[in-house]
Amino acid sequence: MASESNVGISLKRAAIATKSLRRRWWCMGFPLMSVSLVAGMDRVAIAVVMANKQFLQDMQLVGRPAMTGLLMSSFLLAYAVSQFFWGYFVKRFGPRIASITGALIWAGAMVLSGLAQSVGALIAARFILGAGEGFLFATCNTYVLNWFPPKERATASSMWMNGQTLGNVAAGIVVVSLIAAGGWRMSFFEIAALSIIIPLPLLLFLMKDRPRQLGLISSEEVKMIEEAAPVKEKEETKAVGMGSYLRNYRFWLITGAWAGNSMYYFGWATWMPTYFQNVRHFSFQAAGYLYSLNWIVIFLVILATGYFSDRFMRRAPFGGLGYLLSGAAMFAGGLAISNNYASIAVLVIALCGHQMGFLMVHALYQSVMPRASVSQAVGAGGMIATFAGMTSPTLVGYVLQISGFDAVILSLGFVVIGAGVCLLILVKEGH
Repeated sequence: MASESNVGISLKRAAIATKSLRRRWWCMGFPLMSVSLVAGMDRVAIAVVMANKQFLQDMQLVGRPAMTGLLMSSFLLAYAVSQFFWGYFVKRFGPRIASITGALIWAGAMVLSGLAQSVGALIAARFILGAGEGFLFATCNTYVLNWFPPKERATASSMWMNGQTLGNVAAGIVVVSLIAAGGWRMSFFEIAALSIIIPLPLLLFLMKDRPRQLGLISSEEVKMIEEAAPVKEKEETKAVGMGSYLRNYRFWLITGAWAGNSMYYFGWATWMPTYFQNVRHFSFQAAGYLYSLNWIVIFLVILATGYFSDRFMRRAPFGGLGYLLSGAAMFAGGLAISNNYASIAVLVIALCGHQMGFLMVHALYQSVMPRASVSQAVGAGGMIATFAGMTSPTLVGYVLQISGFDAVILSLGFVVIGAGVCLLILVKEGH
Protein backbone atom coordinates (compact mmCIF):
# COMPACT_ATOMS: atom_id res chain seq x y z
CA MET A 1 0.00 0.00 0.00
CA ALA A 2 2.82 2.38 0.88
CA SER A 3 4.51 1.77 -2.46
CA GLU A 4 1.24 2.39 -4.33
CA SER A 5 0.80 5.61 -2.39
CA ASN A 6 4.33 6.72 -3.29
CA VAL A 7 3.68 5.96 -6.96
CA GLY A 8 0.49 8.04 -6.80
CA ILE A 9 2.36 10.94 -5.23
CA SER A 10 5.11 10.69 -7.86
CA LEU A 11 2.57 10.72 -10.69
CA LYS A 12 0.82 13.72 -9.16
CA ARG A 13 4.11 15.60 -8.83
CA ALA A 14 5.01 14.72 -12.42
CA ALA A 15 1.65 16.05 -13.62
CA ILE A 16 2.17 19.29 -11.69
CA ALA A 17 5.69 19.64 -13.08
CA THR A 18 4.48 19.05 -16.63
CA LYS A 19 1.74 21.62 -16.18
CA SER A 20 4.24 24.16 -14.84
CA LEU A 21 6.39 23.67 -17.92
CA ARG A 22 3.56 24.90 -20.17
CA ARG A 23 2.95 28.27 -18.59
CA ARG A 24 4.59 30.10 -21.49
CA TRP A 25 1.45 29.41 -23.54
CA TRP A 26 -0.78 31.12 -20.98
CA CYS A 27 1.66 33.92 -20.19
CA MET A 28 2.64 34.68 -23.78
CA GLY A 29 0.80 32.59 -26.41
CA PHE A 30 -2.76 33.62 -25.62
CA PRO A 31 -1.86 37.21 -24.60
CA LEU A 32 -0.05 37.60 -27.94
CA MET A 33 -3.21 36.44 -29.68
CA SER A 34 -5.27 38.97 -27.69
CA VAL A 35 -3.01 41.91 -28.56
CA SER A 36 -3.06 40.91 -32.25
CA LEU A 37 -6.85 40.64 -32.12
CA VAL A 38 -7.17 44.23 -30.91
CA ALA A 39 -4.70 45.39 -33.58
CA GLY A 40 -6.67 43.63 -36.29
CA MET A 41 -9.95 45.09 -35.08
CA ASP A 42 -8.52 48.63 -34.94
CA ARG A 43 -7.11 48.25 -38.44
CA VAL A 44 -10.28 47.16 -40.23
CA ALA A 45 -12.84 49.06 -38.14
CA ILE A 46 -12.78 51.87 -40.71
CA ALA A 47 -14.04 49.48 -43.40
CA VAL A 48 -17.21 48.94 -41.33
CA VAL A 49 -17.57 52.63 -40.51
CA MET A 50 -17.22 53.55 -44.19
CA ALA A 51 -20.45 51.63 -44.92
CA ASN A 52 -22.41 53.84 -42.47
CA LYS A 53 -24.51 56.44 -44.29
CA GLN A 54 -24.39 58.93 -41.42
CA PHE A 55 -20.60 58.78 -41.40
CA LEU A 56 -20.44 59.48 -45.14
CA GLN A 57 -22.80 62.43 -44.74
CA ASP A 58 -20.97 63.89 -41.75
CA MET A 59 -17.60 63.64 -43.51
CA GLN A 60 -19.04 64.85 -46.83
CA LEU A 61 -17.91 61.67 -48.54
CA VAL A 62 -21.13 60.77 -50.33
CA GLY A 63 -20.27 60.12 -53.97
CA ARG A 64 -16.52 60.53 -53.33
CA PRO A 65 -15.13 56.96 -53.36
CA ALA A 66 -11.60 58.08 -54.27
CA MET A 67 -11.39 60.32 -51.21
CA THR A 68 -12.91 57.56 -49.08
CA GLY A 69 -10.22 55.19 -50.33
CA LEU A 70 -7.56 57.51 -48.91
CA LEU A 71 -8.66 56.43 -45.44
CA MET A 72 -7.12 53.02 -46.14
CA SER A 73 -4.27 54.26 -48.32
CA SER A 74 -3.03 56.71 -45.67
CA PHE A 75 -3.01 53.89 -43.14
CA LEU A 76 -1.05 51.57 -45.46
CA LEU A 77 1.51 54.24 -46.30
CA ALA A 78 2.36 54.88 -42.64
CA TYR A 79 2.12 51.16 -41.89
CA ALA A 80 4.67 50.36 -44.59
CA VAL A 81 7.24 53.02 -43.71
CA SER A 82 6.99 52.62 -39.94
CA GLN A 83 7.74 48.89 -39.97
CA PHE A 84 11.34 49.56 -40.95
CA PHE A 85 11.88 51.92 -38.00
CA TRP A 86 9.95 49.77 -35.55
CA GLY A 87 12.34 46.92 -36.33
CA TYR A 88 15.25 48.95 -34.93
CA PHE A 89 13.11 50.25 -32.05
CA VAL A 90 12.29 46.68 -30.99
CA LYS A 91 15.98 45.72 -31.16
CA ARG A 92 16.95 48.73 -29.01
CA PHE A 93 14.16 48.77 -26.41
CA GLY A 94 12.65 45.29 -26.59
CA PRO A 95 9.22 44.04 -27.73
CA ARG A 96 7.42 44.98 -24.50
CA ILE A 97 8.23 48.71 -24.60
CA ALA A 98 7.51 48.75 -28.34
CA SER A 99 4.12 47.10 -27.80
CA ILE A 100 3.12 49.45 -24.99
CA THR A 101 4.11 52.45 -27.10
CA GLY A 102 2.22 51.10 -30.09
CA ALA A 103 -0.94 50.38 -28.08
CA LEU A 104 -0.96 53.94 -26.73
CA ILE A 105 -0.60 55.27 -30.28
CA TRP A 106 -3.53 53.06 -31.38
CA ALA A 107 -5.75 54.42 -28.66
CA GLY A 108 -4.78 58.03 -29.38
CA ALA A 109 -5.41 57.55 -33.09
CA MET A 110 -8.87 56.12 -32.45
CA VAL A 111 -9.73 59.06 -30.18
CA LEU A 112 -8.58 61.48 -32.90
CA SER A 113 -10.74 59.57 -35.40
CA GLY A 114 -13.80 60.09 -33.22
CA LEU A 115 -13.01 63.79 -32.80
CA ALA A 116 -12.31 64.44 -36.50
CA GLN A 117 -14.48 67.17 -38.00
CA SER A 118 -13.16 66.84 -41.55
CA VAL A 119 -11.99 64.08 -43.84
CA GLY A 120 -8.48 65.56 -43.75
CA ALA A 121 -8.34 65.18 -39.98
CA LEU A 122 -9.60 61.61 -40.27
CA ILE A 123 -6.98 60.76 -42.89
CA ALA A 124 -4.31 62.16 -40.55
CA ALA A 125 -5.67 59.99 -37.71
CA ARG A 126 -5.51 56.94 -39.96
CA PHE A 127 -1.91 57.78 -40.82
CA ILE A 128 -1.07 57.88 -37.10
CA LEU A 129 -2.82 54.54 -36.58
CA GLY A 130 -0.75 53.00 -39.38
CA ALA A 131 2.45 54.31 -37.79
CA GLY A 132 1.40 52.80 -34.46
CA GLU A 133 0.48 49.40 -35.86
CA GLY A 134 3.77 49.04 -37.70
CA PHE A 135 5.42 47.47 -34.66
CA LEU A 136 3.29 44.31 -34.73
CA PHE A 137 5.30 41.98 -36.98
CA ALA A 138 8.66 42.83 -35.42
CA THR A 139 7.41 42.44 -31.84
CA CYS A 140 5.43 39.25 -32.44
CA ASN A 141 8.37 37.53 -34.13
CA THR A 142 10.74 38.67 -31.36
CA TYR A 143 8.40 37.46 -28.62
CA VAL A 144 8.08 34.06 -30.29
CA LEU A 145 11.86 33.84 -30.69
CA ASN A 146 12.46 34.68 -27.03
CA TRP A 147 9.66 32.66 -25.43
CA PHE A 148 9.41 29.43 -27.41
CA PRO A 149 11.90 26.73 -28.41
CA PRO A 150 12.35 26.16 -32.17
CA LYS A 151 10.02 23.14 -32.25
CA GLU A 152 7.10 25.31 -31.06
CA ARG A 153 7.64 28.55 -32.95
CA ALA A 154 5.33 27.88 -35.89
CA THR A 155 2.51 26.97 -33.52
CA ALA A 156 3.19 30.07 -31.43
CA SER A 157 3.25 32.20 -34.59
CA SER A 158 -0.07 30.71 -35.65
CA MET A 159 -1.60 32.07 -32.44
CA TRP A 160 -0.72 35.72 -33.00
CA MET A 161 -1.59 35.42 -36.68
CA ASN A 162 -4.98 33.98 -35.77
CA GLY A 163 -5.41 36.91 -33.41
CA GLN A 164 -5.49 39.13 -36.49
CA THR A 165 -7.92 36.74 -38.17
CA LEU A 166 -10.24 36.96 -35.16
CA GLY A 167 -9.80 40.74 -35.20
CA ASN A 168 -11.21 40.83 -38.73
CA VAL A 169 -14.26 38.86 -37.57
CA ALA A 170 -14.66 40.84 -34.34
CA ALA A 171 -14.53 44.18 -36.15
CA GLY A 172 -17.67 43.40 -38.11
CA ILE A 173 -19.60 42.31 -35.03
CA VAL A 174 -18.30 44.82 -32.49
CA VAL A 175 -18.18 47.96 -34.64
CA VAL A 176 -21.65 47.42 -36.08
CA SER A 177 -23.02 46.98 -32.57
CA LEU A 178 -21.23 50.07 -31.27
CA ILE A 179 -22.46 52.23 -34.14
CA ALA A 180 -26.02 51.02 -33.61
CA ALA A 181 -25.80 51.84 -29.91
CA GLY A 182 -24.09 55.24 -29.99
CA GLY A 183 -23.16 56.35 -33.52
CA TRP A 184 -19.93 56.17 -35.47
CA ARG A 185 -18.04 58.73 -33.36
CA MET A 186 -18.78 56.89 -30.14
CA SER A 187 -17.65 53.62 -31.74
CA PHE A 188 -14.16 55.09 -32.22
CA PHE A 189 -14.00 56.21 -28.57
CA GLU A 190 -15.10 52.79 -27.34
CA ILE A 191 -12.59 51.00 -29.55
CA ALA A 192 -9.92 53.34 -28.14
CA ALA A 193 -10.92 52.18 -24.65
CA LEU A 194 -10.65 48.54 -25.74
CA SER A 195 -7.18 49.31 -27.13
CA ILE A 196 -6.12 50.24 -23.60
CA ILE A 197 -8.18 47.85 -21.46
CA ILE A 198 -7.13 44.64 -23.25
CA PRO A 199 -3.44 45.02 -24.26
CA LEU A 200 -1.96 47.17 -21.49
CA PRO A 201 -2.63 44.88 -18.47
CA LEU A 202 -1.25 41.93 -20.44
CA LEU A 203 1.85 43.88 -21.47
CA LEU A 204 2.46 45.32 -18.01
CA PHE A 205 2.01 42.17 -15.96
CA LEU A 206 2.62 39.15 -18.21
CA MET A 207 4.36 39.90 -21.49
CA LYS A 208 7.94 40.47 -20.39
CA ASP A 209 10.72 40.56 -22.97
CA ARG A 210 12.04 37.17 -21.84
CA PRO A 211 10.51 34.36 -19.76
CA ARG A 212 13.17 34.58 -17.03
CA GLN A 213 11.89 38.10 -16.24
CA LEU A 214 8.47 36.73 -15.22
CA GLY A 215 8.25 35.08 -11.81
CA LEU A 216 5.39 32.83 -12.93
CA ILE A 217 7.76 30.93 -15.24
CA SER A 218 9.77 28.31 -13.39
CA SER A 219 13.53 28.06 -13.75
CA GLU A 220 13.03 24.60 -15.27
CA GLU A 221 10.83 26.01 -18.02
CA VAL A 222 13.25 28.86 -18.70
CA LYS A 223 16.10 26.37 -18.93
CA MET A 224 14.10 24.19 -21.32
CA ILE A 225 13.36 27.16 -23.62
CA GLU A 226 16.91 28.51 -23.65
CA GLU A 227 18.72 25.18 -23.97
CA ALA A 228 16.51 24.10 -26.86
CA ALA A 229 17.95 26.83 -29.12
CA PRO A 230 20.42 25.44 -31.68
CA VAL A 231 24.11 26.12 -31.13
CA LYS A 232 24.16 28.16 -34.34
CA GLU A 233 21.38 30.40 -33.01
CA LYS A 234 23.17 30.93 -29.69
CA GLU A 235 26.33 31.96 -31.50
CA GLU A 236 24.40 34.46 -33.58
CA THR A 237 23.12 36.35 -30.53
CA LYS A 238 26.33 38.38 -30.74
CA ALA A 239 26.07 41.87 -32.17
CA VAL A 240 25.17 41.93 -35.84
CA GLY A 241 26.14 44.87 -38.03
CA MET A 242 23.39 47.26 -39.04
CA GLY A 243 21.78 46.07 -42.25
CA SER A 244 23.84 42.87 -42.40
CA TYR A 245 20.69 40.90 -43.16
CA LEU A 246 20.47 42.78 -46.47
CA ARG A 247 23.50 40.81 -47.65
CA ASN A 248 21.75 37.50 -46.93
CA TYR A 249 20.07 36.14 -50.07
CA ARG A 250 17.66 34.16 -47.87
CA PHE A 251 16.26 37.45 -46.58
CA TRP A 252 15.43 38.49 -50.14
CA LEU A 253 13.80 35.16 -50.97
CA ILE A 254 11.58 35.32 -47.89
CA THR A 255 10.83 39.00 -48.42
CA GLY A 256 10.05 38.32 -52.08
CA ALA A 257 7.55 35.69 -50.98
CA TRP A 258 6.02 38.17 -48.51
CA ALA A 259 5.75 40.82 -51.25
CA GLY A 260 3.96 38.37 -53.55
CA ASN A 261 1.76 37.38 -50.62
CA SER A 262 0.78 41.01 -50.02
CA MET A 263 0.07 41.70 -53.69
CA TYR A 264 -2.17 38.65 -53.84
CA TYR A 265 -3.95 39.41 -50.56
CA PHE A 266 -4.63 43.13 -51.04
CA GLY A 267 -5.53 42.69 -54.69
CA TRP A 268 -7.92 39.82 -54.11
CA ALA A 269 -9.42 41.13 -50.85
CA THR A 270 -10.21 44.43 -52.57
CA TRP A 271 -11.88 42.95 -55.63
CA MET A 272 -13.28 39.63 -54.38
CA PRO A 273 -16.72 41.04 -53.39
CA THR A 274 -17.02 42.61 -56.85
CA TYR A 275 -16.11 39.25 -58.42
CA PHE A 276 -18.76 37.46 -56.36
CA GLN A 277 -21.43 39.94 -57.42
CA ASN A 278 -20.53 40.61 -61.06
CA VAL A 279 -19.20 37.22 -62.15
CA ARG A 280 -20.87 34.75 -59.78
CA HIS A 281 -24.06 36.87 -59.44
CA PHE A 282 -24.47 36.68 -55.67
CA SER A 283 -26.29 39.46 -53.86
CA PHE A 284 -24.26 41.95 -51.85
CA GLN A 285 -25.44 40.44 -48.55
CA ALA A 286 -24.80 36.84 -49.62
CA ALA A 287 -21.32 37.70 -50.89
CA GLY A 288 -20.49 39.36 -47.57
CA TYR A 289 -21.69 36.41 -45.50
CA LEU A 290 -19.83 33.87 -47.64
CA TYR A 291 -16.66 35.92 -47.48
CA SER A 292 -16.88 36.12 -43.68
CA LEU A 293 -17.35 32.37 -43.27
CA ASN A 294 -13.99 31.65 -44.86
CA TRP A 295 -12.19 33.12 -41.85
CA ILE A 296 -13.37 30.22 -39.69
CA VAL A 297 -11.77 27.75 -42.07
CA ILE A 298 -8.62 29.87 -42.30
CA PHE A 299 -8.37 29.97 -38.48
CA LEU A 300 -8.27 26.16 -38.32
CA VAL A 301 -5.86 25.85 -41.25
CA ILE A 302 -3.38 28.26 -39.64
CA LEU A 303 -3.38 26.28 -36.38
CA ALA A 304 -2.95 22.96 -38.20
CA THR A 305 -0.11 24.31 -40.36
CA GLY A 306 1.76 25.61 -37.32
CA TYR A 307 1.35 22.29 -35.50
CA PHE A 308 2.53 20.05 -38.35
CA SER A 309 5.36 22.40 -39.31
CA ASP A 310 6.66 22.11 -35.74
CA ARG A 311 6.25 18.34 -35.76
CA PHE A 312 8.44 18.00 -38.88
CA MET A 313 10.60 21.07 -38.10
CA ARG A 314 10.31 22.23 -41.70
CA ARG A 315 9.04 25.64 -42.82
CA ALA A 316 9.87 26.14 -46.50
CA PRO A 317 8.01 23.04 -47.82
CA PHE A 318 4.79 23.95 -46.00
CA GLY A 319 5.00 27.59 -47.11
CA GLY A 320 5.99 26.88 -50.69
CA LEU A 321 3.36 24.19 -51.21
CA GLY A 322 0.75 26.41 -49.53
CA TYR A 323 1.38 29.17 -52.06
CA LEU A 324 1.36 26.70 -54.98
CA LEU A 325 -1.94 25.31 -53.69
CA SER A 326 -3.28 28.85 -53.52
CA GLY A 327 -2.34 29.55 -57.13
CA ALA A 328 -3.77 26.27 -58.41
CA ALA A 329 -7.01 26.84 -56.50
CA MET A 330 -7.26 30.36 -57.93
CA PHE A 331 -7.06 28.98 -61.47
CA ALA A 332 -9.56 26.18 -60.74
CA GLY A 333 -12.06 28.22 -58.72
CA GLY A 334 -11.86 31.35 -60.83
CA LEU A 335 -11.57 29.91 -64.34
CA ALA A 336 -12.44 26.21 -64.55
CA ILE A 337 -15.43 25.67 -62.24
CA SER A 338 -18.81 26.90 -63.41
CA ASN A 339 -20.89 26.07 -60.32
CA ASN A 340 -20.94 29.18 -58.13
CA TYR A 341 -20.87 27.46 -54.74
CA ALA A 342 -18.17 25.00 -55.78
CA SER A 343 -16.18 27.94 -57.10
CA ILE A 344 -16.38 29.74 -53.76
CA ALA A 345 -15.34 26.59 -51.89
CA VAL A 346 -12.22 26.28 -54.05
CA LEU A 347 -11.43 30.00 -53.75
CA VAL A 348 -11.59 29.62 -49.96
CA ILE A 349 -8.99 26.85 -50.34
CA ALA A 350 -6.88 29.41 -52.24
CA LEU A 351 -7.04 31.78 -49.28
CA CYS A 352 -6.16 28.94 -46.91
CA GLY A 353 -3.09 28.07 -48.96
CA HIS A 354 -2.09 31.73 -48.94
CA GLN A 355 -2.35 31.82 -45.14
CA MET A 356 -0.22 28.67 -44.86
CA GLY A 357 2.49 30.45 -46.82
CA PHE A 358 2.20 33.67 -44.85
CA LEU A 359 2.62 31.83 -41.54
CA MET A 360 5.73 30.09 -42.82
CA VAL A 361 7.21 33.39 -44.04
CA HIS A 362 7.39 34.54 -40.42
CA ALA A 363 8.57 31.17 -39.14
CA LEU A 364 11.38 31.32 -41.72
CA TYR A 365 12.49 34.78 -40.59
CA GLN A 366 12.84 33.31 -37.10
CA SER A 367 14.86 30.31 -38.23
CA VAL A 368 16.95 31.79 -41.07
CA MET A 369 17.89 35.24 -39.79
CA PRO A 370 20.45 35.68 -36.99
CA ARG A 371 18.61 36.22 -33.71
CA ALA A 372 20.12 39.68 -33.22
CA SER A 373 18.71 40.94 -36.52
CA VAL A 374 15.28 39.26 -36.65
CA SER A 375 13.29 42.36 -35.64
CA GLN A 376 15.20 44.54 -38.14
CA ALA A 377 14.82 41.99 -40.95
CA VAL A 378 11.09 41.62 -40.30
CA GLY A 379 10.67 45.40 -40.15
CA ALA A 380 12.46 45.92 -43.47
CA GLY A 381 10.69 42.96 -45.07
CA GLY A 382 7.32 44.21 -43.85
CA MET A 383 7.95 47.65 -45.31
CA ILE A 384 8.85 46.22 -48.72
CA ALA A 385 5.94 43.78 -48.71
CA THR A 386 3.40 46.41 -47.65
CA PHE A 387 4.54 48.81 -50.37
CA ALA A 388 4.12 45.96 -52.87
CA GLY A 389 0.66 45.28 -51.49
CA MET A 390 -0.30 48.94 -51.82
CA THR A 391 0.18 48.78 -55.58
CA SER A 392 -1.96 45.70 -56.05
CA PRO A 393 -5.54 47.06 -55.84
CA THR A 394 -4.73 49.71 -58.46
CA LEU A 395 -2.91 47.26 -60.76
CA VAL A 396 -5.73 44.74 -60.45
CA GLY A 397 -8.23 47.48 -61.25
CA TYR A 398 -6.27 48.36 -64.38
CA VAL A 399 -6.10 44.71 -65.49
CA LEU A 400 -9.82 44.37 -64.81
CA GLN A 401 -10.58 47.47 -66.87
CA ILE A 402 -8.69 46.34 -69.97
CA SER A 403 -9.07 42.54 -69.85
CA GLY A 404 -11.72 41.42 -67.34
CA PHE A 405 -11.69 39.10 -64.34
CA ASP A 406 -10.14 36.12 -66.16
CA ALA A 407 -6.95 38.13 -66.54
CA VAL A 408 -7.16 39.19 -62.89
CA ILE A 409 -7.40 35.55 -61.78
CA LEU A 410 -4.43 34.59 -63.94
CA SER A 411 -2.32 37.52 -62.71
CA LEU A 412 -2.97 36.91 -59.01
CA GLY A 413 -2.52 33.16 -59.41
CA PHE A 414 0.92 33.58 -60.99
CA VAL A 415 1.94 36.14 -58.32
CA VAL A 416 1.19 33.76 -55.46
CA ILE A 417 2.89 30.87 -57.30
CA GLY A 418 5.96 33.09 -57.60
CA ALA A 419 5.87 33.51 -53.82
CA GLY A 420 5.83 29.73 -53.48
CA VAL A 421 8.86 29.33 -55.74
CA CYS A 422 10.82 31.77 -53.54
CA LEU A 423 10.23 29.58 -50.49
CA LEU A 424 10.81 26.26 -52.26
CA ILE A 425 14.33 27.40 -53.16
CA LEU A 426 15.08 27.18 -49.41
CA VAL A 427 13.92 23.56 -49.17
CA LYS A 428 17.28 22.16 -50.31
CA GLU A 429 18.93 23.85 -47.31
CA GLY A 430 16.69 22.00 -44.89
CA HIS A 431 14.60 25.00 -43.77
